[in-house]
Amino acid sequence: MLVQVKKKAQITLPLKIREKMGVSEGDILEVSVQGDRIVLKPRVTRRIVANPVPAREASRIRGLLAVGGDAVKDSEGAYD
Repeated sequence: MLVQVKKKAQITLPLKIREKMGVSEGDILEVSVQGDRIVLKPRVTRRIVANPVPAREASRIRGLLAVGGDAVKDSEGAYD
């Protein structure tokens, strides 16, 4: 299969290859050179998922979070 290098050195991976390798938009690929070949390998990256906190449990973490206020006013004089 042939692909053409476009503007800014971009290439399009053919659909059949993307499907076979499970590559989709936003995925990270590792690029390396092995002899006379350019090798692309899908990389698994950790995604951070924030779990919502039910309102009835939020009071237990109240002291850990600051909500509201005036950030500009609160930082006045901090860098003098």
